Amino acid sequence: MASRCWQASLLPTVIIKVFCACTSWPISSDHDQNSSNRGVRPQLHLQGEDAKVYSRTGLDWTEQFSSIAAGARLLKANSAIIDGEAVVYGSGGLPDFQQLRRELGPKQSERVRYHAFDLLYLDGYDLRGVVYEERKRLLQRLLKGAPETFMYVEALAGDGNVIFEKGCQLGLEGLIGKRLGEPYRSGRQESWIKLKCKKSETFPIIAFVEKLGARPRKVASLYVGRRENGKLLYAGKVRTGYTETTARELRERLDPLIRKTSPLDVAVKKPKATWVEPTLDIEVQYGALTDDGLLREAVFKGFRDDLGVRKVKAPRLVPSVAGRPKLGVPRENILQLLPDAVVPSKEELADYWRRAWKKAVPYLGHRPLKLVRHVHGTTFYHKGPLPKDIPAAVHQLRIQKREGGQGTRLWVDSLDGFLGLVEIGAVELHPWNASVEDFEHADRIVIDLDPGEGVDWDAVVETALALRTLMKREGFETWPKLTGGKGVHLMAPLDQPVLHDEAHRVAHQLVAACAARDPDRYILSAQAKRRGRIFLDYLRNGRGTTAIGTYSPRAREGFPIAAPVTWKRIESGIAPDAFSIDSPFRVKPRR
Repeated sequence: MASRCWQASLLPTVIIKVFCACTSWPISSDHDQNSSNRGVRPQLHLQGEDAKVYSRTGLDWTEQFSSIAAGARLLKANSAIIDGEAVVYGSGGLPDFQQLRRELGPKQSERVRYHAFDLLYLDGYDLRGVVYEERKRLLQRLLKGAPETFMYVEALAGDGNVIFEKGCQLGLEGLIGKRLGEPYRSGRQESWIKLKCKKSETFPIIAFVEKLGARPRKVASLYVGRRENGKLLYAGKVRTGYTETTARELRERLDPLIRKTSPLDVAVKKPKATWVEPTLDIEVQYGALTDDGLLREAVFKGFRDDLGVRKVKAPRLVPSVAGRPKLGVPRENILQLLPDAVVPSKEELADYWRRAWKKAVPYLGHRPLKLVRHVHGTTFYHKGPLPKDIPAAVHQLRIQKREGGQGTRLWVDSLDGFLGLVEIGAVELHPWNASVEDFEHADRIVIDLDPGEGVDWDAVVETALALRTLMKREGFETWPKLTGGKGVHLMAPLDQPVLHDEAHRVAHQLVAACAARDPDRYILSAQAKRRGRIFLDYLRNGRGTTAIGTYSPRAREGFPIAAPVTWKRIESGIAPDAFSIDSPFRVKPRR
């Protein structure tokens, strides 16, 4: 962010949380005010005496932001589209999200301020092709003498690192850096970047919510507390930041700590919570605190064993069962057993990869892989130590695990690599949403449409098409992938890689917008009852989390494969298991 090419627009608001903060318009802006951890970033449209305030998804927010609409009618323009953020200042002199939410409503609030930072249209002229500096100049002139509801956001030219550091010291939540001399462009662009100030502290776990039906058991989220004046108070919920490994380890480590009652000194209602002794501390990164001390945008960052928390003996990951024959597989290698799996022979798999590897390598190559292996008659998700004799064509990537220590992931880039995976018993390949060259940044988003019992395929297709439209409006070009199971994946490549936690947040925001339109039809929780509803699974996004890879075989009857298809084929009702290792490029007849 050198001063000669970047200009940092300081945005002292709680709104700079949505990664796609500059995505496609001109009739949309940001998430609605019900998006809990998000701020409100409306877009203002003025046409004569008519002023409208819109959300990014096109919702009419004029009533909620009536003071902004009323002030817009006093601007010296016949027509205009202004990009900005609605804020209310708290007692500390900084924008306060909770105060803003309390001000929304039909009344014309005197406390709401509109931070205007870009001008896209003015008196019949589309300004999106005009360079950034000129748009700012026109906006400043338009707002001269405007009602006090409107505040022009100054742009600071300088060393972006210094500006960012100073902004964080002031308690701001972040800033946007925009490249000078650039036109306005929808979607993710290299002409702008967003930087957020993050806070990190240690909190004791007071409860957890278990992921329903997971085998082995793992947590879906955590509740944490804070100690104040000798009391233990509720501090909030930590929903994200878990890898598969940490989610299981947390569940194992918390098992001996389970108690029947809440450890809090001030009770809170959490019907899904399993309470625990508050002796296990974790590091949590968060964006800000609400006015009642609750964490916003809380992300799990790791265990704090260095603080001397007493050690507990965790139960074995795969408990022994009387009469069960020995597996012949080290238990430390078993992430999850798949007792109902049906697998092809190694000869069938090798023959398949000889035919399919060239089509598969653009999707599976150069990516860290999670494997479903079949060894000694046992099918399982692999974890931990790798086999001793890894073929040379199967490459190894050393990574730093979030929970501490080093780990190894395998990756391939050739036919010999795929055949080498077959040699060690790999059946299914589940790639990261990142390349081995930059595995800390996601280069795509995956959304899994997972229908529950009683949902027909036509409903899945309808949902896929609706979600495609929504995502396109937000700047994403998607393509569909049949899973070889019962659902479909929407794959959305990113123009610019982002941190995995950001990709997770964006995916959540997208499916939340879709689910809000028909909450009786869609669910966002893996723990909710799925019968008759479709789970919009955004949890496939995150560091180390995966989905079945494109062209990977499935360990299911008939040996289907996860296949890329066109939207035209989705519209025609093609079945999710339409392709198999016997016919990977030809649709099987429908039964």
